[in-house]
Amino acid sequence: MSTGWGGRWGQGRRDRLAYLTMLRRSSAYNFRAAADRAVCVAAVGVGVLEVQPSVLAVLLWLPAAVCVVLQLVQAHHERAESLPRRWPATALHADLSHKNGRHAIAVETYTEIGGGLLLVVVAAWVATDLPPTLRLVVLAAAVGHFASTSCAIFTDHAWFNPAERGRPGWHEVLRWVSGPLTAGLVSAVALPARWPEEIWLAAVVVCLAPALISLRVRDADLALAHLAPLVREESHAGRELVISETHGALSTHLRLLEQEARTVRSSAPTLYELAVSANARLRETMTLARIGETSSTTPASLAAPVLTLARAVGAEVSVDIDAEHLGRDDRDLARIVLSDLVGNAVNAGAGAITVHLAQRPGLLVIEVGDDAPPMPVGVWKSPGTSSERLEARLTGLQGSLSCEDGAGTKTVTARWVPRGTATERGRGDDHDDAVDGPGAAG
Repeated sequence: MSTGWGGRWGQGRRDRLAYLTMLRRSSAYNFRAAADRAVCVAAVGVGVLEVQPSVLAVLLWLPAAVCVVLQLVQAHHERAESLPRRWPATALHADLSHKNGRHAIAVETYTEIGGGLLLVVVAAWVATDLPPTLRLVVLAAAVGHFASTSCAIFTDHAWFNPAERGRPGWHEVLRWVSGPLTAGLVSAVALPARWPEEIWLAAVVVCLAPALISLRVRDADLALAHLAPLVREESHAGRELVISETHGALSTHLRLLEQEARTVRSSAPTLYELAVSANARLRETMTLARIGETSSTTPASLAAPVLTLARAVGAEVSVDIDAEHLGRDDRDLARIVLSDLVGNAVNAGAGAITVHLAQRPGLLVIEVGDDAPPMPVGVWKSPGTSSERLEARLTGLQGSLSCEDGAGTKTVTARWVPRGTATERGRGDDHDDAVDGPGAAG
């Protein structure tokens, strides 16, 4: 019962966002809770010490009063983001800082629990000569102080800390029965005392009221359980808006830039390649508008420009990307290969296009199939064409570019060794050659 099932029981509610939310509300919450307890302690003090003063009553009341003063001082420094300078406030701050966010109760909290029960003892066993109504008010104040302490313990941010490990299982059991446990302790202390018949039932209700703490604990868990999904949805909505606005502002200009660069691609192929790449990368950012996509650098984002090119002419397209990770250089080359091969298929009048990118041991393979008419003899890989420059680049990476004709279909395959395992010569050739984009002669 020390770690196993207990740690797994509460694991579902442990989330970083929930933990940070509870942590940030702690300073304001602690100050309000300390103020509420101060009111309760003052009510007990006024009701007992003014009407029925006694040395025993003072001794029983004093621990709770000292704890409240220390809590107010600590809460003040939390809100002011300052440090206490005198003992025992310094000792309390050091102990709380050491146990912050952990399943370890500070010494001051133990004292506060004891002080709260002593207040109940004062109301139930010492203040017996008070008028019945006033005695009931004093009991309610004492029970309110103890219930506030219990609620603070069982809704502390430590219960939501995902980094807290090795939690005893009985911690979860106590939290599950926090309400009945608090009400049971109060009832065990207060109800055996003598109570006038006219307020007996009211005293029972007051003592059982802390059972509602369990509802407060469950309510906090349910509210925070929806926090992380809500933040993700809102973050996605904001990200989608930014991407949409960016795409709308830049897409037209980048398409015009690509068209202008096409006129000089024979003399400046690198310029045209950069224009095509910039346009493709903008399309890839649209994949971030889908929930689950976290980065435009993932291999799946390579499907975006392919879909854009094919759908622009009404062609049906199927994209299958079987790769977990691609380096920046390999991703850039894959973008150029896809843009070239799919662009050629589109320009040749393909109505159906299939794309498959596979990451195999020591090899990257891209296959583009289409139903366009066969390429004219002597055009593909002829000097000055994009396919000729693409093959030169792939050859420099120990790869190849090939085409296989079938019945009404053809499949162009590009393969190369990933940059991490390519030869130094292959990496050097990669930077020397340039490739045209879509629209180049087959």
